[in-house]
Amino acid sequence: MAERRQFARIPYGAWVEDETAGGLTFYMAQNLSLGGLLLNANGSPPPVGHKVRLRLVVENESRVMSVQGEVVRHSPSTPGEFAVRFVNLDDARQTFLRELVREVSENI
Repeated sequence: MAERRQFARIPYGAWVEDETAGGLTFYMAQNLSLGGLLLNANGSPPPVGHKVRLRLVVENESRVMSVQGEVVRHSPSTPGEFAVRFVNLDDARQTFLRELVREVSENI
């Protein structure tokens, strides 16, 4: 079976905040790529198509970036696991993500 991923995924064990729905919901990130995140909900994940605004934090630093995303799938084998695709990334957010992926990759 051919690999469908456009971007390589790297382990990224950090809490990601979903700022939608009138409050904060925290999800544990499983991995990260320039295209999105694989997250784990403590309970039911948001529905496919749900729009999210995520705050990504560089560990042990004060750098934070808010990015928009959309839930694109749920894991059929792992309850609570879901994938988010980043959308509407401007130059600053793309640069932040490239730097974050590079920094995380260097520390693996």
